Amino acid sequence: MAELPIVDPHVHHWLPSVQRWYPLMQEPDEARPSTLGDLTRMAHDYTAADYRADTAGYDVTAIVHVSATSRPGAHLDELAWLDELARDSGWPAAAVGAVDPDSDWSSIEAQLDAQRRSPLFRGIRVLRGLDPAAPVTGRLLDHLRRHSLVFDLVAHPHSMPAWAEVLRDHEDLTVVLEHAGWPIAATDFDDWSAALARLGERPNVHCKISGLGMTLHTLDAAVQRPWVQRCLDVFGPRRAMFASNFPVDRMYGEFDRLYDGYLDAAAQFEAGDRAALFETNARRLYRLDTTEEH
Repeated sequence: MAELPIVDPHVHHWLPSVQRWYPLMQEPDEARPSTLGDLTRMAHDYTAADYRADTAGYDVTAIVHVSATSRPGAHLDELAWLDELARDSGWPAAAVGAVDPDSDWSSIEAQLDAQRRSPLFRGIRVLRGLDPAAPVTGRLLDHLRRHSLVFDLVAHPHSMPAWAEVLRDHEDLTVVLEHAGWPIAATDFDDWSAALARLGERPNVHCKISGLGMTLHTLDAAVQRPWVQRCLDVFGPRRAMFASNFPVDRMYGEFDRLYDGYLDAAAQFEAGDRAALFETNARRLYRLDTTEEH
C-alpha cells in the first residue's frame, strides 16, 4: 500500500486553539445532539504535521482541504490562512471553500469572487442550509459551472432524490457527492442505497467515498465494505475516489485501517482503475496540476 500514490481529496486542517471559526465543534449545543458523538474529541489543532504523522508510510502526494467553518464569513479568513500555508510549504494543493447560504445572491456572488482570487480555490461545499429547491441554488450552480468550479455536494439519503432532479438541469457542472451521500445511521442502508442510485444516474456526479466512520463509528473494513462496495457498484472506479475525512474520521480509527480497507475494496479492479480511485480521479477533478484563477 505504501507504494501506491494517494491524493486525499477530503482533509481538514484547523487551529481551534486560536481560530474561532467552528462554533458547531467548539460550542456544542446540548439541545442539538450530534450523530458524530463527542465533538470535543476532534476539537483540537490538526495541522499538516499531524496529518503526515497519521499517514506515515503512505505515499500521500497531495491533499484537498475542505472548509469546515460554521461561523458566517469565516470561510474567507480560512482560505486566506490556507493561501499563507501553501505559499510557505506548498501544502495543501487545493481548497474547497464555502458560501453562506442564508445570504442574498449578491453577497454569495461576492464571496465566490473573493475566493476565486486564491490559486488554491477549486469549488465550494455548503455544510448546512442549502435547499435544492431555493431560487438561489440554481444561480449558485450556474455560477460554479461558468467558472469551471466543483460543487462538493452535501446530501443525505432523504435529500439525494431532490438533488438528482435539480442537477438534471446542470449537466455541465462537475459535482462530487461528499461522504458517500452521508447516511445518518447504519440502519439507513436500504434507503441510502436507493437514493445513491438515483444520484448516480447523473453522469456528471462523482462520489467521494469518505466519512463512513461518522455513520458506522468504526473504520473497520468488514463493517465499511458493503457501503464502499455499493458506491463502487453505482459510480464505478472512474467516478469515485477514496478520501480520509481526517481528523473527523480519526475519532473512529487509524488511517492505515481505513486505507487498507479501501485497498481491499479496490483489489477487484485493474491497475489503472485502482490508481483512479486513489489518485488520478481526484487530481483531475480538482485540477491539481494548475494554479490558474477561475
